[in-house]
Amino acid sequence: MYKKVNVNSWARRSTHEFFRDYADPFFNFSASLDVGRACRYAKENGLATSLTLLYYSLLAANEIREFRIRLLEEELVEFDRIHATQTILNDDETFSFAYFEMKDDLLEFDRSGKEAKEKYRSLRSFDVESDRLDLIYYSVIPWVSFTSFKHASRLDPRQTVPRIVFGKIYEEAGSKKMPLSVEANHAIMDGFHVGKFFNSFQELLDAV
Repeated sequence: MYKKVNVNSWARRSTHEFFRDYADPFFNFSASLDVGRACRYAKENGLATSLTLLYYSLLAANEIREFRIRLLEEELVEFDRIHATQTILNDDETFSFAYFEMKDDLLEFDRSGKEAKEKYRSLRSFDVESDRLDLIYYSVIPWVSFTSFKHASRLDPRQTVPRIVFGKIYEEAGSKKMPLSVEANHAIMDGFHVGKFFNSFQELLDAV
């Protein structure tokens, strides 16, 4: 479900109008988060670490209005809830996509997420919920603890689905850290909102 955004009363109206016609309105943040507590919790409770991190990432994103706003048929709309597609590695070292529906709690998300991985590994498809906008596009790069990231792009300013990348978890000063990249359309959100996402995600990870 979604509702139209009243652009005239939106505090970001002037910023939206400034960036909406840019050929490349996308910006990217990369930083590392402490995921040690969440990793321990997942291991102790038989949960998939990747799904645990994905769940709390989606939970943080859903708390921030701008992460739920999309451009639909030339109008801005705000979705009630957003979900995820994420890359999964195939046995032949290629990748495809899987769809993960957001759930009300971590245990249910883990259960349904494990089923989704098996389903979409057999499908081996790039065309996963491709007609939907109530998503965040996720990728996982578990081989590199990156410090920056760049996506392939058609440079379509109408593309308003955020893209988030998880990197390789590494040890630093006794803590487990994970690189995180967020790419967003500046016509939809600003660095302030991405900063809120990073902070909220970290707070949720710390509270597991």
